[in-house]
Order: sequence, then C-alpha cells, then structure tokens
Amino acid sequence: MDEVQGGASSLPPFLSKTYDMVDDASTDSIVSWSASNKSFIVWNPPEFARDLLPKFFKHNNFSSFIRQLNTYGFRKIDPEQWEFANDDFIRGQSHLMKNIHRRKPVHSHSLQNLQVQGNGTSLSESERQSMKDEIERLKHEKERLGVELQRHEQERQGLELQMQFLKERLQHMERQQQTMAGFVARVLQKPGIASNPVPQLEIHGRKRRLPRIGWSYDEASNGNNQVASSQAGIRENADMEKLEQLESF
Repeated sequence: MDEVQGGASSLPPFLSKTYDMVDDASTDSIVSWSASNKSFIVWNPPEFARDLLPKFFKHNNFSSFIRQLNTYGFRKIDPEQWEFANDDFIRGQSHLMKNIHRRKPVHSHSLQNLQVQGNGTSLSESERQSMKDEIERLKHEKERLGVELQRHEQERQGLELQMQFLKERLQHMERQQQTMAGFVARVLQKPGIASNPVPQLEIHGRKRRLPRIGWSYDEASNGNNQVASSQAGIRENADMEKLEQLESF
C-alpha cells in the first residue's frame, strides 16, 4: 500500500483507490484478491456498494464502478461471480499499474482509430489484449445464452405436450362418466317384474284346447312369473356385465 501511495501522483485516482480497497485485509469478506493474486473478487456486492464505494469513491453505485473498470481495461473472468482482472493489476506489483491507461470512447464511425489515432499512437498491448478477451467473453456468453434458451424452449414444448395429453384424458373420462350415468339410469328405470300378455283363446282362427281338469289360474300365473323372472334375470346379468366393462376403463 505504501508503494501505491508513493506513486499515487502518477496514477489515476481510480486505480490507486481500487488497489488500496482490494488490498485491505480487514475487508476480505467483502472484496479480496483471488488465490492467484492476479485478479480480485467482490464477494458481497450489496455491502461493497453500501460501505466501501462511498468510502473510496464518494458514491454507492456498483454498476458505475464496473463501468470504470471496463474503461481501464479490466475484464470479468468468471461468469459465476464478480471476479475482475487486468494484466497489470497484480498483488504486490503495483508499479505495473503505470501501464494501465484509460480507454478513449469508441464510436461506430471511427473504428479505424482504434488501431491508429490521429497522432499515429497505436493501442497498447494490454488494451489490445483486453479488447480481444472482452470479445471472446461476449462470444462465450452468447453461446451460453443460446444453449439456455434452447433448453427453456424444449421444456416449454414438453409442458405443452403434457397438458394436451391430460386434456384428452380428461375428456375421455368425462365421456365414460356420461355413458355410465346414462346406463345406470336406464337400469334403475326397469320394473322388477316384466308384464305378461293376456292369453289368447284363438290363434289364427284355431281354438286352444281347454286346460285340463284341476288346472288353476295360480299355477298358470306362477309358471308365467317364473319365465318372466328368468328372462329378467338374464337381462340383468347382461346389464351387470356391461356395467363391469365400463367400470374397468
């Protein structure tokens, strides 16, 4: 830190303050150097913006801090966390920060000026490498988003197919229920004993033979009732078989 303060007059304030902030061991739970000492990680962005940024930069805008890092050629090297690096921003080697320069605004009508400015000064090697790394990062980010979008689209199509299947199954069950309800209603409406036709004395102009002596009406009635009951039983058995078939769906 003393080395940074000794050369602070030759460094942009943003770089020297950022180095001091990262190098402060008392705030390692919020921001610290990475294991390689060639990058730094913001572990807790809310506390970083609330407590550290106002102390060093007089504002609490985390997005503004990131834009400043990009302006000086820093790049985000881990998509899963806020880890930033610059080839000349290394722990214990603050003298290298003199090679870090603020980028000039890039306009669409002056892309050629990125290579050669009006005075003939070309980009530094670190700036050129930083731009290449940023382009590569954006390329990977685009590919990752494309894969994620494709996965969500497949999930959406799967849900639509599942919903269609459930809808058709529900309609089939409703039709079965209506059929069963109609069938049960018809069964309940049938009388317990079928009515018998009145015996005819003549058939095609021929007279029937009179009953034998001792034949009674009760015997005839019982015989007819047994036939009718047998027929009704057969129909009820057939109806019960149909009902069981419907319930088996």
